[in-house]
Amino acid sequence: MKPSNSDCTRRSHVVRFHIAFSLLVLVATITLSIQPVYFFQKNSGTKVLKKVENRIVNGKTKVGKIAIEKAPGFLAGLDEKTRIGLVNLPYDDAKSCGINGSLTVVDFDVVSNDITWNDLYPSWIDEEGESSSHPTCPTIPMPDFSPFNDIDLVVAQLPCRRPEAGWNRDVFRLQVHLVAANLAVKKGNRNKIGAVKLVFTSQCEPMRDLFRCDDLVKKDGTWWMYEVDVMRLEDKRRSPPATCELISPLHDEGPNKGFVAGKFNPLPSQRRRSEAYVTALHSSDTYVCGAITLAQSIRKVNSTRDLVLLHDEFINPTQLHVLHDAGWSLRQIERIHNPRPRSDGLFEYSYSKFHIFLLTEYDKIIFLDADILVLRNLDMLFNFPSISARGDHDEFFNSGIMVVEPSNCTFKTFMLNINSVKSYDGGDQGFLNEMFVWWHRLPRRTNFFKVIWANTTEEKLKFDSTFVADPPQLYAIHYLGMKPWMCYRDYDCNWDLETVRGFANDEAHWMWWRVHDGMDEGLKKMCRLSIKQKRNLNHFRLQASKMRYSDGHWKWNITDPRKDT
Repeated sequence: MKPSNSDCTRRSHVVRFHIAFSLLVLVATITLSIQPVYFFQKNSGTKVLKKVENRIVNGKTKVGKIAIEKAPGFLAGLDEKTRIGLVNLPYDDAKSCGINGSLTVVDFDVVSNDITWNDLYPSWIDEEGESSSHPTCPTIPMPDFSPFNDIDLVVAQLPCRRPEAGWNRDVFRLQVHLVAANLAVKKGNRNKIGAVKLVFTSQCEPMRDLFRCDDLVKKDGTWWMYEVDVMRLEDKRRSPPATCELISPLHDEGPNKGFVAGKFNPLPSQRRRSEAYVTALHSSDTYVCGAITLAQSIRKVNSTRDLVLLHDEFINPTQLHVLHDAGWSLRQIERIHNPRPRSDGLFEYSYSKFHIFLLTEYDKIIFLDADILVLRNLDMLFNFPSISARGDHDEFFNSGIMVVEPSNCTFKTFMLNINSVKSYDGGDQGFLNEMFVWWHRLPRRTNFFKVIWANTTEEKLKFDSTFVADPPQLYAIHYLGMKPWMCYRDYDCNWDLETVRGFANDEAHWMWWRVHDGMDEGLKKMCRLSIKQKRNLNHFRLQASKMRYSDGHWKWNITDPRKDT
């Protein structure tokens, strides 16, 4: 124990001893700042973690050097009997900043510093045992919650590395969120409407992936208080901790793989959920034909969910009438300008897609781009949490098909951040990936890219067979590159353009046309080729003939009746 002032006075005549002791204290202080220590003490029978310094010892909970603001009135005014679980917040710090109540520190092993965000969110995972190696998902340690009594409130201190690049993709930050969420679900007392209370202190906003701004009931400085429906939080908590694992694997029915039932059956509810498939058309009428075929493909697989199409003024009344006949319920929107579109003008109004978050009459929606064809019923996806999507590249998801929970508050948050959040691709997908970093990976068969990965004839044949399998192996095909309705029906016109030949596949192309051919004639008329489109297609064929592409599609005789219409 450090001597008191009186001790030092009595010994002041021992100068050499005093100097030596001062040096010892100085060395100890420096040592602790480099390698600090935590120790446990018993407090009224409760194990409490006390902080000596802000680093890790034996892999236990760490707390960064953060100046914690004084607790706001809604915490300082709590009854001393209020049972509070502290996450990443030492007992002394909680008391010193004015948190009253019966405090219990929930200790946990800190995730290894060797685990990076890319380990949790790899660009590719072996979904179907295609690789001889079997990589495993890194572990994010969770405490054993069983020894703890029920609590009335969770209070957690969140790390915040902003404005550091990648601050929102911090593994330890994710771990603290998950510990708090699990504690609330497992030990939190529910109020009359089934909600649990959590408070976070941080310079950074809590992850909206887990804690929606709709559930924020109080905010004071760096303190955020949420009341979260425990069933919604359970919906999140039962998901894998990251996309190194599928949110729900596909069980093997021979080639006809389907979702594993059970884990994501609907949670108990007092009412029937309202759900819809949604697409959006804006800035031009180029995708009208695609949207019509999309609606027909959804109905063809026997889904009875609502179909909602968002559109702007660029879709004319005749087209709207046919879209309605195809099955869409129509909602007009105002375009949202992208403050940072690409230099070529692409994605200038792609943020208009954000209007899907305003469809709050629905509990969940599945958004689909209009260049998608559904081959199998996707209704199972409504059981998955927001945001669920397939991987695109690196740690990012593809926004072509995604499960979304609409929220007015989330939409407002987008608008507040539209000028500050930088999209990696200049479009809506990049923006959404910055707003929702903790997403959930759907199997790629739910949104299968029409991209040629094959390097050999055998691989190509296997790839082609995937598109034409009967019954279908795929849930949906995403038509990248030139769209089927923009080509002659005879073959995939991506073959004729050097820049998009990687997207060319005749089997997938013909699959789209088979659905088209089953539509009523009144719907098909929206898929006619304009004079300009036909001129472009003929130009592409001419250029392909000059390049003498070995596939020889440029030699094919065109029989598409739209050629002469």
